Amino acid sequence: MKLLALICSVILSVAYTQAQTNTTSSTTTSQPATTSNTSNSTTATSSGTVTDYMPGAAISLDPGTGKPVHFVIGDKIQVIGPDGKVLANADVKKNAKVHLHLVQDGDRTVVDQIHVEDAQ
Repeated sequence: MKLLALICSVILSVAYTQAQTNTTSSTTTSQPATTSNTSNSTTATSSGTVTDYMPGAAISLDPGTGKPVHFVIGDKIQVIGPDGKVLANADVKKNAKVHLHLVQDGDRTVVDQIHVEDAQ
């Protein structure tokens, strides 16, 4: 179990580092969320197509199942564009392909980063 948590942590670190640099490749998965619990902090990811977005409040994604999944936006949200540059919260558009990074904030899980993979 500790080995799995370590592997997930390394994968998330590499993915985060790649998102911070200019990259031309992107991957979209159809799974609603993947969770990793390491050192008393829980992180998760989710990818899909934006079906609804209210900046500063909530985002809904269709992970490819036709059934949108709803997420709460955290107080400290960062939006990253396909080129790795920081975008304004309002730049997330309906039908865009995105990758969400989720963290535990008290007793709730919130989105702290939105990686826009493909703007529609």
